[in-house]
Amino acid sequence: MLNRKINRVIKTALICFPVAIMSALLLAGNLYAAGEVFPKIPVDGQKEVPVNAQIILQSAVGLIQGPDSCFLNGEYIAPASIAGGMAIFKPGQLQFATTYTMLVRDGAFLSKVDNRPLTGGSYSFTTCSPKAKVFDAVVAKDGSGDYTSIRQAVKAAPNNRTEPWLIFVRNGVYEELVRTSTSQPNICLVGEDKERTVLKFSITSYGGHERNNSLFPEAEGQGPVLVANSSDFYLHNITVINSWGYDNQAGPQALALGSYADRFTMFNAVLKSYQDTWQTGRDEHRHYAFRSYIEGAVDFIYASGNCVFDSCTIALCRNGSVVVAPSHGAGVKYGYVFRDCNVVSSKPGTARTNNYWGRPWHNRPRTSFINTSLSKDINLSPAGWIDHMGGLPVVFAEYNTIDHMGNPVSLASRNTYYWTGSDRNNPTETCIAQAVLSKEEADALTVRTVLSGTDGWKPDNITTELPAPLLYYSENRLYWTAEPQAICYEVLYNGDFLTFTTETSLTFEGDVSGYRVRAVNMYGTLGQVSDPPFVNGIQTETAGALNVVFDGSRLLASGFCGKARVELYAIDGSKAGQYEIEENVRLDLGSVRFVIAKVTANTGTCVLKAVR
Repeated sequence: MLNRKINRVIKTALICFPVAIMSALLLAGNLYAAGEVFPKIPVDGQKEVPVNAQIILQSAVGLIQGPDSCFLNGEYIAPASIAGGMAIFKPGQLQFATTYTMLVRDGAFLSKVDNRPLTGGSYSFTTCSPKAKVFDAVVAKDGSGDYTSIRQAVKAAPNNRTEPWLIFVRNGVYEELVRTSTSQPNICLVGEDKERTVLKFSITSYGGHERNNSLFPEAEGQGPVLVANSSDFYLHNITVINSWGYDNQAGPQALALGSYADRFTMFNAVLKSYQDTWQTGRDEHRHYAFRSYIEGAVDFIYASGNCVFDSCTIALCRNGSVVVAPSHGAGVKYGYVFRDCNVVSSKPGTARTNNYWGRPWHNRPRTSFINTSLSKDINLSPAGWIDHMGGLPVVFAEYNTIDHMGNPVSLASRNTYYWTGSDRNNPTETCIAQAVLSKEEADALTVRTVLSGTDGWKPDNITTELPAPLLYYSENRLYWTAEPQAICYEVLYNGDFLTFTTETSLTFEGDVSGYRVRAVNMYGTLGQVSDPPFVNGIQTETAGALNVVFDGSRLLASGFCGKARVELYAIDGSKAGQYEIEENVRLDLGSVRFVIAKVTANTGTCVLKAVR
């Protein structure tokens, strides 16, 4: 009723005062009340919005920051700048094919004229779908790809790339050194299978087998097996081993990885060496490691930058292992943050005793371990941290460390005193560092908080595994449901890579039960693998007391109270219909084409697969 009244008022005003009203609309850019906050870019309801778009709000009276807030899909978002009557937000990379709602609370902004709280509101926009494409290059040792070595493929990647350059590496052991140049951003190196796609080399940084040795000109003066000198490098599904450290289980320094630029991401990858496995770069660099395995014994994660190790496995190679040796400058805000990680022995069943979280290499290190689980093989020194190396830490702390039985590990004896110099009794400098985090402090150290920076970087978008498609077949053709955020699909046969395709169907040969499909996102992240294909027919998966029967035309549900919701999905992943049904009342679906029916009730959920 209110909307109809508003529409009548607007129509009357346009008839009586057309010039004045049209001038006001052109000035304001929307039908919000003059003097209030409204969207400029994107406008309400806009489609095909670029995923790297800025969000701009404006007001005819000018605006300044107010006491309240703005939220994008429920997450707090602050303006990057306010000037000229406009507030500019930089949300970072948004998800493809996703509807976002921007909520501007009343009082989020004040009038620049009289400091009056401005009325907010909410509006929505939908991002564009990704451009369909397969990987830019394929590496295969047997010559079936574009290159036979990873080094070749990386050297051939273009300069100054603004979108991901995807390199797919087939299973094999590649004994070589790989470096990116500083002018090669956005390289995504994706392996077929992390256990069977291995990059390895034997090289140290000194001791007669070093990087400057004439035997290794391809090292280019850098010690690691893999070096990311370029920003926005992504390592996924690959094992990287420095054979010197791993095979000898000894030093000297033998790096598997050096990540020497901003916005480095690693997901489902493996790093193995002994001393100095991973060097993380400089103060201004940000790194994100998710569900990855990192193995070593001596200072095997070291250097600087704001880095989050999220749900990773940290493997110790000896008694008295030291995990980190950070050297953060005074301007680094968060340092190393380990969240929800597991600490294990590199040889399960072999105990590792008297281990340490870390020691202060240089400068003003910061490291936090949050919600860490210790396997039954792992014993930490009561002190937790070594009190001397070359720096004075600000934070060497932890929260909620538990043993393999789930019991809290006592932090009462954790070290807090640190010193520099050559004589502990006559130190050059000393400090007291925080050793225990409160729950509030631990909860605040999220991926977004630590890594978003001024550009709104969201590395967890990069590592998103798209959901498994639904497969079915008819005669000799395989079909699967489309994933809106996919750029292509990987087809597997008997667990091995077969091909990439941008289509959602494929002619198959042989036993159809061996086929699987998974969606690939724009960064090359391989999604969840599908279930086996099903033939034109009916299959159900039920959780709870809900009972659903479908005869090919009509659907009947029982075992619930109130109403149940029925959602139907077409072969392309789009929603084909939604209904509400009562118990034991048949729903006629004879004219609806769908492949999935999801029935949700208070007693459970049933997923029905039926090709129609």
